[in-house]
Amino acid sequence: MGICLAKLWVFLFLLLLVGGCVESPQPRLGALFGSQITQHQLPDSVWPQLQRMGLVVHSDTTGPGAAPAISPAFLETLSRRTEKLLTQRCGVSSVVSIALPSSPQPVQLQHELIARSREHGISHVLLVLLSSREHSGPVTLGEDRMMTQMSGTTFENLALAEVGLLDLADYAVTFAVPGSATETLEILDAPIGDNQLSREQSLEILRAQAGQQALDRSLNRLGQWCEGIPEKDWT
Repeated sequence: MGICLAKLWVFLFLLLLVGGCVESPQPRLGALFGSQITQHQLPDSVWPQLQRMGLVVHSDTTGPGAAPAISPAFLETLSRRTEKLLTQRCGVSSVVSIALPSSPQPVQLQHELIARSREHGISHVLLVLLSSREHSGPVTLGEDRMMTQMSGTTFENLALAEVGLLDLADYAVTFAVPGSATETLEILDAPIGDNQLSREQSLEILRAQAGQQALDRSLNRLGQWCEGIPEKDWT
């Protein structure tokens, strides 16, 4: 009996472990852009002095179990957030935004990025790839002792931001800085009032907030590298 219980606990532990791994978004940077990633952390060298560079900010839905993309309006906000860091902390005076097609293919992207680089005199492109997974479940909202308890749904979004510097000469990502975040939202199944956001509007905000938190963590490391702060002092 003791052996059977031990086996059961091992099985449950493995099930939880596998389930937790499945929930997290898988890195997509190399697969989507078809590029080599030569370094997964910031290098010891100083930030290259680039007066002009390209910027791609893309919400990816091609990974296993991916959540819907961040809406274009919120994605534009995240793009401006990234551009501000490049100009204020990384010394880039001109940033050229490059939009990707809705269903990009690696070979197509490579040709597009190289063509745009020649057009604008760009040697490097900062790639920002956002992806996430979501899960939901029933929840009861309100205090246990209150008569106003109502049924609802809780949504959890697990976001991943991958930021990498693409050297177009070799078409290789010379570093990739990941950032992750989790945001949770509870929504009543029967909204009260006429001025409530729709469920889809609320979920769009959830995905944008999780993506912003993940991106800010990546950009903070990038900014510290640009400013020459030693890695041991990073927060």
